[in-house]
Amino acid sequence: MQPTEWHYLAALTPETIGATLQHFQNHRLSGVEVGIFALVCEQECGATALLQEAANAVRLPLVGAVVPGLLVEAKFCRQGALLIAFAATTPQRLFRFSYHEQHTTDQAIESLSDFIAEHADENGADTLLLLVDAKLPNMTSVLDRLYLEIGDQVNYVGTCVGSETFQPMPCLFDNRRFIEAGIFALVLRQHPGAALAHHYRGNESLWVATATAGSYIKTIGGQPAFEVYQRLMESEYGIDLDRENFYRHAVHFPFALNRAHGESIVRIPVLVEEDGAVYCSGEVPENALLSVVRAVAPGSLETVHALGAWMRPHTARGVLTFYCAGRLMHLGVEAGLTELAALTNELAPMPLFGALSLGEIGSGQRHYPAFHNAMIVALPWI
Repeated sequence: MQPTEWHYLAALTPETIGATLQHFQNHRLSGVEVGIFALVCEQECGATALLQEAANAVRLPLVGAVVPGLLVEAKFCRQGALLIAFAATTPQRLFRFSYHEQHTTDQAIESLSDFIAEHADENGADTLLLLVDAKLPNMTSVLDRLYLEIGDQVNYVGTCVGSETFQPMPCLFDNRRFIEAGIFALVLRQHPGAALAHHYRGNESLWVATATAGSYIKTIGGQPAFEVYQRLMESEYGIDLDRENFYRHAVHFPFALNRAHGESIVRIPVLVEEDGAVYCSGEVPENALLSVVRAVAPGSLETVHALGAWMRPHTARGVLTFYCAGRLMHLGVEAGLTELAALTNELAPMPLFGALSLGEIGSGQRHYPAFHNAMIVALPWI
């Protein structure tokens, strides 16, 4: 393929889409078969039908997701769409996941693992890219099952898509379907995987999540989770937390799941129930060891340098980047733009493009895949 073709459309009209697809057609005329990887801002989700119609008219494969926002030229954009060329030979499939009582059905997971086993290199040279509806209730368990079936046959990377309000909505589409409760899987051939980092830090005190249900922490140490969280915020950080100011503080002091290797797994609290259960943006296993961590400081470049160090040995035509929406909420737009600009400079001359994320998936290289919050993910787009 020629140097990566990616186009940001601030306005999605038949005219702007048609003109952009002409660039993709030029690849085909030069003998390179490409498809369209489309990231569409949430407020533009009604325009997905235009993308489908245009892609079908010129017979180009379409992989698409609705996202809270885009990363374009070191800026966060809340309107429009990003259209990126990818090799049409890339194995890709859209799966609708059914689930019962917060658990994904075995049949759905088996269909996904069968697809990966069929198309991934047996020697482990490929990367599995997953686009996941953020409302799927148990993505951590899905990853556990996938690893049980597939193991290290692939590197794992992905992002959660959909509405930043976490309300259910169709958010994944191909040439003909536009669905919710799904996963789009792509097997990137001969691909080194991705880097991801957050550099959130906290104290070393640990507590046990004694009762959980999917993304809900019901009790910590046998007591209502919110009551314990209030006490921890007061004792560790001097914050008087209540239901009124919960959301304002929680994004800056999330939970973290302790890990023996690598950075801890962040879980951002987003809701408190009447019974004191705390809903997080990601599954929390029962009996998980929890701490409350302080989010990365505005102006810190630790995360940027870590991603740059990983990317330097690799050559790519661009870097597909997923930036956690909760991280941006914590930092604020000004500090977020500073971090994004620093990352763009760190990765230069490779261009950076991508989307805000509602949850991140990564394994590094040949490590167990995990579901994260607060991460920045950098994926070489080859």
